[in-house]
Amino acid sequence: MTNIIQWNCRGLKINLLELTLLVQSFLPIAFCLQETHLKESDNVSLKGYNMYSTFSKVDERAAGGSSIFVKDNVIHSTVQLTTDLQAVAIRLSLDKTITLCSIYIPPNSIIDKAKLKNLTDQLPSPFILMGDFNAHNPLWGSKTHNAKGKIIEDFVSQEGLCIFNDGSNTYLHPGNGSYSSIDITICDPSLLLDYSWRVHDDLCGSDHFPIVLEHLFNSAQQRVPRWKLDKADWSLFENLCRSGTSVKDV
Repeated sequence: MTNIIQWNCRGLKINLLELTLLVQSFLPIAFCLQETHLKESDNVSLKGYNMYSTFSKVDERAAGGSSIFVKDNVIHSTVQLTTDLQAVAIRLSLDKTITLCSIYIPPNSIIDKAKLKNLTDQLPSPFILMGDFNAHNPLWGSKTHNAKGKIIEDFVSQEGLCIFNDGSNTYLHPGNGSYSSIDITICDPSLLLDYSWRVHDDLCGSDHFPIVLEHLFNSAQQRVPRWKLDKADWSLFENLCRSGTSVKDV
């Protein structure tokens, strides 16, 4: 399988078992995680995967953060980013080479299009940007707008990017029980038809639902053509070649 899972796990250490269960259910080649709440000194691993992270803290306490887990049998490399956004990126070699970027934007932070553009300009194309943007906009399923939602809408439009979201809710507010859609999957237009997008039906210990991006590629289309050469009438073929007669004329 070539599934990719996007998830604000709201604490990687406390939900590491849930991550293992997601591996068993979906066999993903990669996870893009947000709000991992990790310190650089934390020793966290997932069997069969390589981990890449960016860290953040508030008052010396781990907060926010983004991570990417990549299956260890997948050819990949890190993308060095120069940004103050909580983002980490990996280049993957699949049927085509793509870039995955996991990003977390805290609810009280300010973001502008220049920062987003600076980030995406560093991502080799084609790329998929997966994250919790804490942005509300009916374009991806929210009932209201907020400032972040307008900024991201304008950015996506101006950069000619696409959004996978189908309007499904991705977040359950733990205080009032309301649903919203603040996790967004943005991509280069060349990748939009390569994947299906859906929200998992289990929160898995978080207040965000995991999102499953399933590759629609049909491997049969890439099989090397084979012919039964021993069944060919080579004498007839030779005679046709010598006479200049086309096979379709026979």
